[in-house]
Amino acid sequence: MKRRKIGRELADLRETSRLTIEEAGQAIGRSDSTISRIENGKRDVQIIELKGLLEAYEAPAETREHLLNLLSASPEQAWWTNFDLPPNLDTYIGLEAEAATLRVYALGTVHSLLRTEDYARAVLRAASSSASAGEIETLLQFHMQRQRVLEREPKPVDLVVVLDEACLWRQVGGIESQREQLRHLVKQAEEVPNIVVQVLTYAKGAHSALTGAFTILDFPDPTEPAVVYMDSPGGNLYIQKPKDTRRFDQSHSGLRGMALDEAESVRFMKAVLKEMR
Repeated sequence: MKRRKIGRELADLRETSRLTIEEAGQAIGRSDSTISRIENGKRDVQIIELKGLLEAYEAPAETREHLLNLLSASPEQAWWTNFDLPPNLDTYIGLEAEAATLRVYALGTVHSLLRTEDYARAVLRAASSSASAGEIETLLQFHMQRQRVLEREPKPVDLVVVLDEACLWRQVGGIESQREQLRHLVKQAEEVPNIVVQVLTYAKGAHSALTGAFTILDFPDPTEPAVVYMDSPGGNLYIQKPKDTRRFDQSHSGLRGMALDEAESVRFMKAVLKEMR
């Protein structure tokens, strides 16, 4: 996402200039929270702000030209802008569209990119009880379109999901909906090479992610830092500092080590499907 790239480069320039976020804000008449949001890619930078920051940071001429050209470039075509999305969700979808790999721990429900229509509709109804049927169907269309990232050209996203066993047993939308969802999971795990599904069974007991689900987004450019995303009733949370994202990296690796391997997970899901009658 363009604004995230600009924000990251501005943060690097500020640190090189040895200015604090508060000092940078004072230099252009903005609050420190505004500078922080620009650097984190959560807010577009205005041309006057960018010019002011580049001057305050004493950026080299070629850097100034690069960032000003980047800001003035035509905006990227983003299909999700056609939808009326909840606050901040467009930020995540933009990151997801750019990611090379998604590493996921799913605690309560199957991850959005692996849901069937009936299952996804039931999740949306439960999460948005006041929404009209039309609004639910619009959101459903959006989430189904999201799944195209798994088959995009030239390089589909790699999806590595650790599913808590609860995701298999909770009958979202009823037993037939859940059985269809299980069949879909098995098919995706067996047939799609860029999808890895591992089941973390109840028998494994306590682990590092009991407090909630999370997604780690890795990007094609190795210099692009990973982002951790967590969704909660209190809002969406993005974690970007390497010292913080490393904790989730270690957690996901540990969860994969505890979970059944890919072949065992498929057999386990088939066993749950057989028992769910």
